Amino acid sequence: RGLKVLSATGAGARADPTRIRVADLRESTNDPLSRAVRHRLRRDYGIEGGIPVVFSLEKPKVKLLPFKGLNGEEENPSDYQVVPGFRVRIIPVLGSVPAIFGQVMASYVVTKLAGFQVEYEPVVHFDMDHYRILHQRLIEHEELVYGTASEVQVDAEEVMYVAKELWHGRSARDQYVGRAMWRSVNELMLVRWDRTKPASVTNLILLKFDEVCFRPIPFSSGSLCL
Repeated sequence: RGLKVLSATGAGARADPTRIRVADLRESTNDPLSRAVRHRLRRDYGIEGGIPVVFSLEKPKVKLLPFKGLNGEEENPSDYQVVPGFRVRIIPVLGSVPAIFGQVMASYVVTKLAGFQVEYEPVVHFDMDHYRILHQRLIEHEELVYGTASEVQVDAEEVMYVAKELWHGRSARDQYVGRAMWRSVNELMLVRWDRTKPASVTNLILLKFDEVCFRPIPFSSGSLCL
């Protein structure tokens, strides 16, 4: 019907409001509900993504509570379901977190209706060690290709800004906004965009290994090799 949809995923068993994000359903992680919805949409309707969701990057702190019947003994929850798949057991919920989910959803809808562009924080699952690895790879690539790393003008903190804020944790040539690229830096590295300029914040591009040239280049060469 062409209706615009916004969904909220699991808010239970979470306590950190700073980990709440808005992103495509494909990017949600650490959320069993999102995983189940993705599977159902893909299996039954062939839908891979394109649905904005509010979710938390925080891993659930607890699991579903055990189900006990009237006699106080643990029983099979499925025996008490009103309809198949209906959850009977409960999960602990910190009351403020679902409320914040709702406020985030309200803000999303209002800004969309107003035509106000909001740049939400990218979902990038790198920690500081990953950024140090990217920084070291940049230095090694500079030494291999240019013979020296003296023109590297960024540190690990600035690498974090470039990889996370500018390139959102994925190759600049990657057309598919999927989930795998956010999980590790195993196939990623930073290289210069313009080889005639230093490796600075404004002159670095994030690519996959197979998109990068590793051969030494004469500085006077007119060819472009990233």
